[in-house]
Amino acid sequence: MEKNQLIEIEKYLKSKNLSSAVFAEVYDHFVMQISELVNKQELSFTEAFLQTKFNWQNELEMVKADLFSFKRIAKIEKSILQDRFKKMMMIAFVFSLILGTVFYFNENVYLGVQGTLIIIYLLFLLYHFIFRKMSFSEYTKMSFHPLLLRNLLLMLIILSVNTMFFTTENLWSFPFNHMAVTFSVVLQIQLLYFRAKKINVLLT
Repeated sequence: MEKNQLIEIEKYLKSKNLSSAVFAEVYDHFVMQISELVNKQELSFTEAFLQTKFNWQNELEMVKADLFSFKRIAKIEKSILQDRFKKMMMIAFVFSLILGTVFYFNENVYLGVQGTLIIIYLLFLLYHFIFRKMSFSEYTKMSFHPLLLRNLLLMLIILSVNTMFFTTENLWSFPFNHMAVTFSVVLQIQLLYFRAKKINVLLT
C-alpha cells in the first residue's frame, strides 16, 4: 500500500477522535482489510477504502460520550469508555462504603483516612501542574466530568431525602453524606491517575 493511501486512512480515522490505543488497533484493521480487498477481490484502493468504511460505519458512528457529556466520540470508543467508567465507579463505591462504615464506628479514623485521600488527590494535582500534564483550564473542565456530575446529582438526592426524613439529624453525622464526599475524592484521584497515564477518560 502506498504512503499517500496510508495517510488517507490515517486522516479519516483521526477525524473520529479515537484515543491513541483504539486508533492504533482500528488503523491496523483498516489497513489489513483494505489490503485483503485489493489483493483478493482485485478492487481499487478507493473501492476497498469505501467498502471498509461501510463495514465499520456502525462502530465509528459519532455518538454522545455520556448522558452528562456534550462530547461526541466513536461508538467503539464509547463502549470502552463506559466499561472504564463502571470500574471507576465501582472502586469509588467500595471505598465510600468502607469509609462510611468506618465513620459510623469511629469518626477520628474516618477523618484520618479521608484526609489521606485528599492529600493523595492534592499530590496528583501538583504533579500534573508542575510537570504540565494538565493545564488549569483542563482542571476546571474536570469539575464538569460526567462521573462527577452523577455524584453531584446523587449528593443532591441524598441531601433532599435527609432534609425530608431526618430534619432533626445533623447532616455531618449522617454517614451517606460522607460516603458521597469519599466517592467524589476517589473518582477525582482516578481521573488524574488515568490522565497521567494518557488513558482516555474524557479529560481532553
